[in-house]
Amino acid sequence: MKDMTTRGTAPAPVDLLLDRLAPDAPTRVADVGANPLSPPPYQDLLERGGCHVYGFEPQPEAFADLQRSATAYETYFPAAVGDGGEVELKIYNDSGLTSVFAPEMGPIRFLGRSRHNIGIRERVTMETRRLDAIDEIERIDLLKIDVQGAEVDVFRGARRKLRDCLAVITEVRFLQLYQGEPMIAGIDAELRAQGFEFHKFLFLKEKVIPNSQIHRLRRPRHRNQVIDGDAVYIRDMGTPEAFTDEDLKHMAILAAGVIESHDLVLHCLDHLVARGAAPADLPSRYVDGLPADLRKD
Repeated sequence: MKDMTTRGTAPAPVDLLLDRLAPDAPTRVADVGANPLSPPPYQDLLERGGCHVYGFEPQPEAFADLQRSATAYETYFPAAVGDGGEVELKIYNDSGLTSVFAPEMGPIRFLGRSRHNIGIRERVTMETRRLDAIDEIERIDLLKIDVQGAEVDVFRGARRKLRDCLAVITEVRFLQLYQGEPMIAGIDAELRAQGFEFHKFLFLKEKVIPNSQIHRLRRPRHRNQVIDGDAVYIRDMGTPEAFTDEDLKHMAILAAGVIESHDLVLHCLDHLVARGAAPADLPSRYVDGLPADLRKD
């Protein structure tokens, strides 16, 4: 978890927003492919009680791990999310690679990936559920998704709920690892068609290309092959009048506690102040709470 506290008496920025904005409900996060291999980007906000997570994980072992550690702010479903059709889930030896797609061997050989990890140890046929058909979730503020190539099917099965969604964090692929996956172009086209705009990358996964002289190279300086990464898309903010006060509050909280986009936070706060929906001093107080290297005094 990132330490968002600062020196002095100013509260951490996201705590300030949770206190002063006081939204009607916690920010609602849907996590499709919630396999707990690493802390999710919303972990800090979750630990502060600022969001409720609705997670989906079809792999029994991963779902059991999620259930064991779940708090009152987490609800998990042992379901595969998609377009509502039947799929064959290919469970790889490395569970993080599990996908409805088979591996694309050319790029995998190029990267020198472990043959063992990409082995398929089990194939399971299952019905997918559309997010639009899941009544337990009335609204989504943030959709976080990592389903190894099946993202577009999930988006198409969630068109109604994505109309009100504020942000999407999705894995995007640059180097094809699976046969038939849509890659970044397919994901970008679908999200833009649903009213989202690309905002930023949270991270990019880069790898050194195997070669005969690799032992002589400083690897961190030679990670030139981009494989994939987590991209943030946000609802098009060019028409702020289309956003309710609650929308702007949740967008500000997500930008502060998950996306780390402080200029987006302040943009939302400015609109809320102009509407009389936030204290006039909140933007300046927010900047007061930022780490020193992010502001000018």
